[in-house]
Amino acid sequence: MAHKHGPTTTGRLALSSLIFCMNFLVQGVGGLWTGSLGLVSDSLENLNDAVVNLLSLGSIRLANRREPCDQWNYGWHRLEIFNTLLGVLLLVVLSVAVLFEAWSRVRNPHPILLGWAIGFSALGLLLNLAATRILVPSLGTRQQHDLSLRSAYLHALGDSLANVAVMVGMVVIHFTGWRWVDPLLAVAIVGFILRGAFLLLRDAVGILMHRAAFDQEEAKAALIGLAGVRGVEDLRSWRVCSHLVVCTAHIIVDAERLEDTEAQQHHIEQLLSERFGVRHLTLHFETSAMSERHQHRFVHEHESEGEAHHGHHDHHGHG
Repeated sequence: MAHKHGPTTTGRLALSSLIFCMNFLVQGVGGLWTGSLGLVSDSLENLNDAVVNLLSLGSIRLANRREPCDQWNYGWHRLEIFNTLLGVLLLVVLSVAVLFEAWSRVRNPHPILLGWAIGFSALGLLLNLAATRILVPSLGTRQQHDLSLRSAYLHALGDSLANVAVMVGMVVIHFTGWRWVDPLLAVAIVGFILRGAFLLLRDAVGILMHRAAFDQEEAKAALIGLAGVRGVEDLRSWRVCSHLVVCTAHIIVDAERLEDTEAQQHHIEQLLSERFGVRHLTLHFETSAMSERHQHRFVHEHESEGEAHHGHHDHHGHG
């Protein structure tokens, strides 16, 4: 009997983006009409989620259409990173605008239509809960390990909590008359948005700078534990995008013939794929004698100013 796992990752991202856009309009219009800056800032959080999901969805579709070739070694997968940087810039600009308005309202509090503000926030909560439900990954599928889907789910859950905070804030204002609570809530939500923007920026810069995609010392230890593997040199890992982990390594083995490494290659590919998420792997097998005849350390020195042009010096064993 076939098991239904629900919508695909792209389907979930598309449907949740539609809900986030609706919620952005609902809470944005509600915030402007009722005078609640907390609702406005919450609507920006929904805009953030919609933009991030749509950029991720667009990047996946473009990457799937553009096959790798001699000119574009990995296709267009890295478009996701540039889209992320664009989304972070948008978030920062909107957040700064809200902070300026919040400071203005702390000094000169504005009247708020509390009943309507609570109603709009409750409607926003229902929409965010619907988006959260859609983004729950299907059990027993690759969606459980999909970073984009997990990130979108956590953001939707955070939006729901922000809605609850706005509703509580409106109740507090109703009973105390402390209208400064509304801009304070807006600042708290903006702080949450900026934290998310910083994490996105950190991940994007890490990918652009070829930060290791996993704990390479742990991977080396696991590889050396395989039968016939004497050592691991020049292990490198990096992400082309959030979905694609690439790895290369020199494996020192007991075998003397290339044919003898076939079983080891299968075990290495399986280990790196299942434990470290590697999707593209390049291996170079060596005997102990071959390994001792060259160094594996990568050294790259830029030509100093005034030095004769002889190119870069890459002291790498196999060029």
